[in-house]
Amino acid sequence: MTRRSRRYAQGIGAVALSMVMVAGCAAEGSSDVPQADLASPCAPEDSPSGVAPPAGNEQGWTLRFTDDFNRCDLGDDWSTYNGQPGGNPNSRWDASMVTLDKGVLDLGAARQPDGWVTGGVSNYPVTQQYGRWLVRMRADPSADISYHMLLWPQDESWPPEIDFAESVSGDRSEMSAFLHWVDVDGGNAKTNAETGGDFSQWHTVGVEWGPGIVRYLLDGQVWAQANSDTMVPDTPMWLALQAEAGACERRLDWGMTPCTGVGELHPDELSVEIDWVAVYGADMPVLEKMYERGEFDPGPATIELTDS
Repeated sequence: MTRRSRRYAQGIGAVALSMVMVAGCAAEGSSDVPQADLASPCAPEDSPSGVAPPAGNEQGWTLRFTDDFNRCDLGDDWSTYNGQPGGNPNSRWDASMVTLDKGVLDLGAARQPDGWVTGGVSNYPVTQQYGRWLVRMRADPSADISYHMLLWPQDESWPPEIDFAESVSGDRSEMSAFLHWVDVDGGNAKTNAETGGDFSQWHTVGVEWGPGIVRYLLDGQVWAQANSDTMVPDTPMWLALQAEAGACERRLDWGMTPCTGVGELHPDELSVEIDWVAVYGADMPVLEKMYERGEFDPGPATIELTDS
């Protein structure tokens, strides 16, 4: 399912400089729901993942932006990354690793003589405080490449960070969620949870974020959540979708079973694929009533993230 055709586009170095000019167009409550270009030669006949993107509002959430990538070019709502990921010397982003083909956004990875190059994109124009993000995705197995789907602060001041789908699992049988915040002493703090599944197949991952609450979603179900005014951010954030090398090194950092090389998959080329993205704004009066009714209380199978 990998796709090898590649094209160049705008790099990450331009995100903080040029994209800040369009951030003002993404005011809360705005609506930007592109229509599918079914006449495009790059559009598929059917949904690649078998599930169409959302088409309307949900209780408490107003559909603000959708993208099914049914076109040939990335477009103005996204920017590609170039350069080394922060804190990861094992990887390098390059815009050539980002392609669109038959309704799929392909974040590629390729082993080159001087190391791995991978793809990543930013949805900076759709920046907001609070909301709901859904991503329909899958990832080729690889012990070398991780994927990261997250919310990043508009002002580039880290932390906070909300990572709602990350995996360093070579066979894609595990997925993690992280939450980063500034603790009471001014230091950087984080917590995380893990869930299982076959993420080499299509799934819908996502996050709901409101005042003092973050809920992590998998195929429409809340599998983990955090309730805390300290841990949960209130600064506007935007969506990032990333593939990175150095998964074995991250396994060590996260205290997971180290890579052994025995029976592991080490392809020289692979893809993290995105069928569609949906972004909802928060209808705060409705959400407040839902919260008061206990509709956001964690269920018996929900992992509760804490600061301990």
